[in-house]
Amino acid sequence: MGYMYNQVSITGIACALPCKKVLTDDYIRYFGENTVKRFKKTTGINSRYISNGRQTASDLCYVAAKQLMDKKGLRGEDIDALIFITQYPDYKTPSTAFVLHKRLEIKKECMVFDVNLGCSAFVNGLEMIGGLIQGGAIQRALLLIGDAELNHPVMEDHSFTMMFGDAGSACLMEKGSGIIRGINKADGNGYNVMRILYPGARFPKEPEAGDSSKHMDGDDTFLFTITEVPKLFKEYFKEYNCSIDDYDYCMFHQANLMILNHIAKKIKLPEEKLPISIDKYGNTDGASILLGIADLCAGLEADKKLKLLVSGFGIGLSWGIAGIEINTSDVLPVIFTDEYFEEGYQI
Repeated sequence: MGYMYNQVSITGIACALPCKKVLTDDYIRYFGENTVKRFKKTTGINSRYISNGRQTASDLCYVAAKQLMDKKGLRGEDIDALIFITQYPDYKTPSTAFVLHKRLEIKKECMVFDVNLGCSAFVNGLEMIGGLIQGGAIQRALLLIGDAELNHPVMEDHSFTMMFGDAGSACLMEKGSGIIRGINKADGNGYNVMRILYPGARFPKEPEAGDSSKHMDGDDTFLFTITEVPKLFKEYFKEYNCSIDDYDYCMFHQANLMILNHIAKKIKLPEEKLPISIDKYGNTDGASILLGIADLCAGLEADKKLKLLVSGFGIGLSWGIAGIEINTSDVLPVIFTDEYFEEGYQI
């Protein structure tokens, strides 16, 4: 069963990346030319941007949110909720959302918390904040989504080494006349398909040198994605009596090129309606949909209204679809920054 909000508008999007650019070809010296060539063909990743070793996900989200607020003429007193979705918080506690609340100088009368979600962060965040606005609890909210690792080691599993980029994003949602409708699903039976064990209550100690705390079952991930996501599209089209033809573009979580092409083929999505950004930025987890939208809008005319289908899927297992509307003039160009919160290291 889906949801539909008819009093919620997306009025701004901004995304921030680290300045440090890494080319996939740089890893030929570690893994060999043939391995890197196969990786690029499968994933589509030619480059990505990674933290300078001090920047966290919250640093990138702060820059995105600050520039978005400045563009919209908003101050801290105008924000009623700040929700930060990440797999890489600044601290075990408190929630990193409180760090962002301080830095953005938002009023005390504000709902503030973190959510631990990965690739489905945006579609779940839409339902969460949309419900708060539609229900009258708040008028305006910042949905901040980002992931960034401070250390990107060269690992034996080359897919992890070359796959993930760092990014932060900010989405402004307000009470208005917009319509957001979607469906989100979860299957905890797949909790162990993709996981990072350390540090956690069950695995508090860091792994021994040479071991990886990350795990992803590539076959199960691929099968889940190309099976469940197309089925959800069919369910969405039936639930809301619509089709691909009713949307300008379909923005997928940028998992890898092979997965995107398989889903597109199964739902009969025309190539011109499938924007690709993973080639430039890598897999940026939860931020990838908003980053993809920013990348798309950079090449479109200003002040153009877009109807988008967005779909996130991955760790959890979790997957979802939402239909949204945005104006290209409300989407900022991608921001590059080396900024980080020095005070955060002095606690």
